[in-house]
Parts: sequence; C-alpha cells; structure tokens
Amino acid sequence: MSRIWVIATNTFREAVRDRVLNSILFFAAIVLGVSLALREISIGDTEKVVRGVALGGVSLLGALIAVFLGVGLVYKEIERKTIYTLASKPIPRWQLLLGKYLGLWITLGAEVALLTLFYVVIVGSQQGLPGLPIFVSMAMLMVELSLVTAWATLFSTFAAPTTATAYTLCVYLIGHFADDLKLFGEAAEPGAFRTMTEVLYRVVPNLETFNLRTEAVHGVAVPASELAWSAAYGLGYTAVVLAIAMMVFERRDFK
Repeated sequence: MSRIWVIATNTFREAVRDRVLNSILFFAAIVLGVSLALREISIGDTEKVVRGVALGGVSLLGALIAVFLGVGLVYKEIERKTIYTLASKPIPRWQLLLGKYLGLWITLGAEVALLTLFYVVIVGSQQGLPGLPIFVSMAMLMVELSLVTAWATLFSTFAAPTTATAYTLCVYLIGHFADDLKLFGEAAEPGAFRTMTEVLYRVVPNLETFNLRTEAVHGVAVPASELAWSAAYGLGYTAVVLAIAMMVFERRDFK
C-alpha cells in the first residue's frame, strides 16, 4: 500500500504542475465570473440562471480535466521512457496503474474542491451562501469524474492520447444521452441499429444518474436512498473499469 501511495503522490505533483490543468482551472474561474454577468441580460429568475450556468461550467470543465489528464496517464511514461524503468522494478503493474489513478483522483478532488470554493465566493457574494443541494451536487460530480477518469485510464493502457481522448469523449457523451439513446433505439425497427443502441445502453454508464444540477439550482433535496444507490452504482462501475484497465496493462508489451 505504501508503494501505491508514493506513486499516487508523485502523480498528484506532476498533475498539479501540468499546464493543461492550470489553463482549464483558469478558464473555469472565468466561466464562473462570466455567469454573474448573465444577471444583467437574463430574463426570468436570474439567480437560477446564474447558478445553472455556473454549475454547468464546473461540470464540463471538470470532465475536460478528467479526460485530458487520464488519457496521458500511461503515454507520458512511454514518451519519457520511464515506463521501462518502472516496469523493471519489483512492483506489480496493477499497483503502478492503481497508484497513478489514485493520484489523478486526488487531483480531481482538489480541483472540484477549488471550483466549489470559486462558486461559493463568486456566486455566494451575490446570492448568499449556497444550500446543501449545491454541495451534494458537487459530491456526485466527483463520483462521475471518478468514473470518467477510470475509462480514460483504461483507454490510455492501449491507445495513443488522441484515440483515447476520442474514445473517452464518446463514453462521456453517450453516458449523458443514455436515456435518449434507449428511447431512440426502442422506436427503431428491429435490426442492427436497435441492437447496437441496446448494447451501448447496457455497456456505457448512465452518467445522468450523477447529474443533480437541476435539483441544486432549485434547492431541491434528493432522498438519501437515491444518493446512496447512485454512489454505489458509480463506484462499483469505476472498480470494474479499473480492474479491466489493470488486466490490460499487465498484459501489455512495452518492448
């Protein structure tokens, strides 16, 4: 366990120094600030519009960080040729991959916490301190990002960054439109297309399960039982994807 933790902390330090992470966090702060400008041009309940745009920006930028850091997890080690040194050491490959994933998970946790702080300071200065649903929404966002990062990690074990990014973005988009995809497939004629939509619906995670932005914007509390089921679903799915990633990484030939 100590070796996994050492790898995780080193991965966290590298991720914090990553220019992509810093750039996206800077852009996130801008998005949160711009959301306040909507007060002047929005029609209707401006406070809800501001909260909706701000939370949507946090969710999207968090996903971008998860994707771009996750897909480079293995490739960076190959590019710098450090993977050959690491692979030759007396440490199982699964521990190496798990440690790196844990480091990215810590990075995501810090990122979500920082974005939440931005939200509280920027939006809260205009609307007062946010209620509990906002923080619950951020917690479920963290579960979603954990799962997205697991998929990015899996793709990074066998594909180049560009291909892995495309695969992960497909999972992210399909996951958020899973219910629509299911309805679209059920309306289609029996055949290859309908079968494909059914397979995608069952294999790709339903990421809308973790989307509580609407409830957060309107201040609606979500039952604890529903939150527990969603968290268990997300964490269980993450564990399965990570297990597959570790098996693929164990069998990969770096020669």
